[in-house]
Amino acid sequence: MRLIFSVFLLAFGLMAAPAQAQVAVEDIRAQLFLERSGTLSDNLVGTKKALHNTVTGEGEIGEPADAILVTLTFSGAKNTKSSDKIARDLASITVRQRTKTGEKILLRRVYGGFLFGEEGRIHKAFLVDNATCAPLEIEVKVGRSRKEAKLAFSCAG
Repeated sequence: MRLIFSVFLLAFGLMAAPAQAQVAVEDIRAQLFLERSGTLSDNLVGTKKALHNTVTGEGEIGEPADAILVTLTFSGAKNTKSSDKIARDLASITVRQRTKTGEKILLRRVYGGFLFGEEGRIHKAFLVDNATCAPLEIEVKVGRSRKEAKLAFSCAG
């Protein structure tokens, strides 16, 4: 009788869903959009390349670039969807720029409802425009997981 009742509940979706694994931030990538070739640079996070006057094509980048494509990698339970309402499953992203006049928030964004596939990973991306003349800090938080990337952009003048 108990088996029949369990089958009935399962068939009608009334049994509780298993607890979901916590979402975590795995990686931050930042690539310049190269304006002459229309391509993306290598990942700048952790690089030792000179990022001076990038907007005019100086430094080691080799061509003008003033927009940065940021790609975030998140991990979670395979083949699941994370909540888009529970705070521990929401990713909070902040991009700050430090200028001579102080700190500027260039972007604040929240992502949730991640659809994890067979590998338990998902990527989200955004573009930050007009941002290559002062240092940038990209901060990503989700639950207890946190990552930060700093890019040492500068311009003369």
